[in-house]
Amino acid sequence: KVLPKLTTAVPSSLLTVGIVTSAVKLLGLPARTLIDIAGAETFKGGLSVLPPLGLPAVPWLTAPLHTLGILLPYAATMAAVGLVESLLTLQLVDRLLDDGKRGNTSQECIGQGLGNIASGLSSGMGGCAMIGQTQVNVQSGATSRLAGIAMSVILGLGIVVGAPLLGQVPIAALVGIMFIVCESTFAWSSLRVLKKIPRADAVVIALVSFVTVVQDLAVAVVVGTIVSALSFAWQQSRAIRALVTPASAKEGTWKTYRMVGPLFFGSTQGFGDTFDPTGDPDDIVVDFAASRVVDHSALEAINGLAEKYGALGKRVHLRGLSSDCTGLLERLNGELPPYELIEADASDPVYGVAEDSALYAGVRPLRPAEEAPAAAAATAASAEGGSEARVEDEKAAV
Repeated sequence: KVLPKLTTAVPSSLLTVGIVTSAVKLLGLPARTLIDIAGAETFKGGLSVLPPLGLPAVPWLTAPLHTLGILLPYAATMAAVGLVESLLTLQLVDRLLDDGKRGNTSQECIGQGLGNIASGLSSGMGGCAMIGQTQVNVQSGATSRLAGIAMSVILGLGIVVGAPLLGQVPIAALVGIMFIVCESTFAWSSLRVLKKIPRADAVVIALVSFVTVVQDLAVAVVVGTIVSALSFAWQQSRAIRALVTPASAKEGTWKTYRMVGPLFFGSTQGFGDTFDPTGDPDDIVVDFAASRVVDHSALEAINGLAEKYGALGKRVHLRGLSSDCTGLLERLNGELPPYELIEADASDPVYGVAEDSALYAGVRPLRPAEEAPAAAAATAASAEGGSEARVEDEKAAV
């Protein structure tokens, strides 16, 4: 924090490491160094420390399945951790630079995968973007990918040429730098809004942080995703409701249920509890204009509701369904029974349903680009019919 105010010609982190290392050597302070942790063999330097080029000594041909069973769990874990950390690092760089440009996540993932494959086939070690090094790089003035390439080249030269010198760096100097990195990386503003966000989100944040420390980042991401998905499904399952309009003179004895909220596997129970088949009139209308049919369970719930009313000699009129919902309901039944009536309209919404592709065969939903021509055709047909009616009236008058 102080050194950048004095000079920016040399990165402050590099100056800090040099000052602490010199102080330890000059004053004879008891401090553990990198060579104490990794061993003298690691920091002996020279070309002998480089891995031999060539395919790794893995028994692919003699025992392929056994080898794959050993390597696959570790490979999947490392790939997941690497992708997550690289994407988080990319997000951090976009936030720190704030130059109006955004990194390409697909490009980063594909490039990292190709690089790790090439590294593994040449007896090297896979890697990913590192939040700590990137933070130090950006704070030192880095603005392009050239900074990362330069860091890699200098690190390689340091291992080959200056390894004995690097081994004398105290661990305390690196720990201090990482504390500064953590302090500047952590989003302290999240603590201020912790009491304002939903409790489920706060629990997910705490759970992911705990699992990251106890296990690893890959497991934490999986656990957080599962808990978030379950929490979202629970909240959405309670959002389904109906606005009931009693029978009116306009619709005779019909009663209208205007559904609000998504209809999916988690809300089918609440959907069924909304209706009163015994007390309702002979015809009811279920309007889905403010709702959305999401999956197969929702389609089955609609069919099951119609069957309940059909068993009592009553009819269910369905409105506001998308075109593919209509086709899928007909496909599930083979042919819609007389008590389940779908009333299509040009203003019906257009969306897809999470359904088995086998049931989708032959069901072509109306696309948004086709909706306007269909509506125009319906309007033109109506106008043409009206014109013909007026002509007939004039003939009758004459």
